[in-house]
Amino acid sequence: MKDYNELVEQLLELDEESLELQLGMKLEELDSDPNGTGEASTLDSIDVDVAARAPINPELLATGQKLLKRVSAGLFDLICNPLTSDPESKKVIDDVLDQQYTRAAALLAPMLVSALNLAPAVAVLIATLVVKKLAIAGYKELCKSWKASLPSQDS
Repeated sequence: MKDYNELVEQLLELDEESLELQLGMKLEELDSDPNGTGEASTLDSIDVDVAARAPINPELLATGQKLLKRVSAGLFDLICNPLTSDPESKKVIDDVLDQQYTRAAALLAPMLVSALNLAPAVAVLIATLVVKKLAIAGYKELCKSWKASLPSQDS
């Protein structure tokens, strides 16, 4: 079994496009195993170096980006809204602000599994992307621009 912290550290070194591609590949693997009997959802199934070995498949990249768009509102609520009421979410944000990226992703991934019903491997990839974005953009600015990009509740 892969060491979770080591895996997240390796994933954090990838650019966002590579992580989105990884996410698309993971979704394709999960779709080909509808009963969930394989190991496609496990952390051991994540291949950090896969993007370096093959050309980027635009369809898989688009699949990963579509999932991120679909779960964006739920991620926003989980990360940006409940800061005063949800101690776990606040801890994740505090860890990111303290530049403990690996720990923040480790705390966020299980929350994504339970809150958004994601496979663990998918949750780790999404948690890594979110932490990477929070670290680069700064938490308050990211939440502000993220909120503006969400579809309105009226539509």
